[in-house]
Amino acid sequence: MKPLSSWATGPQARTALERMFWRLHFWAGLVMAPLVVLAALTGLSYVITPQMEAWRHASVDRVPPADTVRRLDDQVAAARAVEANRPLRFVVPAHRPGQTTQVHFGADPAAPPATDGLPSGRIVYVNPHTAEVVGALDELQRYRNWARKLHASLLQGEGWRWIIELAASWLLLLLITGLAMWWPRRRPPAVAQPASLSPAPRLRWRRWHTRVGLGMSVVLGVIVLTGLTWSAHTGQRFRAAQHALGQAAPRPPADLGSALPADGRGMLSWQAAYEAARAQAPDIAMMITPPHGPQGVWRIENFDRSQPTRRFVLALDAYRGEVLFAAGWDEMPLLARATAVGIPFHRGEFGLWNQLVLVLVALACIAAVVSGLRMAWLRRPPGRWMAAPPRVAEGWRAVPWGVWALLGGLAWAQPVFAWSLSIYAACEVGLALLRRRRFPMTA
Repeated sequence: MKPLSSWATGPQARTALERMFWRLHFWAGLVMAPLVVLAALTGLSYVITPQMEAWRHASVDRVPPADTVRRLDDQVAAARAVEANRPLRFVVPAHRPGQTTQVHFGADPAAPPATDGLPSGRIVYVNPHTAEVVGALDELQRYRNWARKLHASLLQGEGWRWIIELAASWLLLLLITGLAMWWPRRRPPAVAQPASLSPAPRLRWRRWHTRVGLGMSVVLGVIVLTGLTWSAHTGQRFRAAQHALGQAAPRPPADLGSALPADGRGMLSWQAAYEAARAQAPDIAMMITPPHGPQGVWRIENFDRSQPTRRFVLALDAYRGEVLFAAGWDEMPLLARATAVGIPFHRGEFGLWNQLVLVLVALACIAAVVSGLRMAWLRRPPGRWMAAPPRVAEGWRAVPWGVWALLGGLAWAQPVFAWSLSIYAACEVGLALLRRRRFPMTA
């Protein structure tokens, strides 16, 4: 890879470029430090989901195993009797002995409409061996859903998802600028230090900051990128790009429907739809969505996302059970496969090793923030609370076209980053103009 410093011409331009990266890295780290720590802490709360769910929800998730299993229709009927007013969304049949069947319902139409944007559905848990309801939880009472909403929107509804997206966007820029300053190795920009301060403490903190950043850079990059793929604004751009490039996961056509039978037969029962899907699908927990309307289709896909190679989606004729659409891992394009692997990794769903990696990365993020703030504190002049790296007039002119293209690509892909970067650029221009007015001879 061509070193960034070689893209500029002359030693002054190279120094200006390095200082511009340093200044951008400094302000991004300083301003985004609280959000980065918040994202790391809420991410930690989500990483421990398997342990928390096993502790909190064992009473509704587990039942004594038995040899007999009641028909799925009986199980769904038992759940409907408990939540008669709510619309049924989908059913997750028990996959292994000792598990319960989950029947997911939507919001109660008789209740006042929710204004906070948080989930208002309800899950009813049924013993598959006796068709008896063992419990029910509001959707947000489930720890997994609560932790996911905490990490995505701080439990403030969909309109607040931009906060964590903002942190992720700038964290990606911190990674890029940090790696640009470190590689290839060079002496730091020559900047006058306070005479009363020995550089040794700050150098020690810088070494720690660099080692922590480098150690987590690859994994953190994967985590940030996969998280952004399902964020509110960047995720929308990502999905649009997927479809434009033909890299989206195959989905049933929107106009797919069932043919009305001439003999007047009724729709398949839940049990019949389940058995038809089980004959076609991999051995994995599935979710079954019933037909919507007379010409709707049974839609079945994997509920368990921790086994990417067993992902599937099926659409069955509502009356005959014929397969109208089927796709799995083999039909997924490369980018869809990468997403199918990256998102479960981001969520820590590949087992204990995955959880430990994410815990270490979250702690490393916090350590990088602490060490960065400590370095900034140590380099401040006496009597001041902070001192940013110096601004140089040649900095922007020294930026090569490749870096501008990278920033432009990031801004297009990440709308939240785009407007926040424009605010940063406006502040820099304003400060430069203010300095020119105050010191016209030195500007």
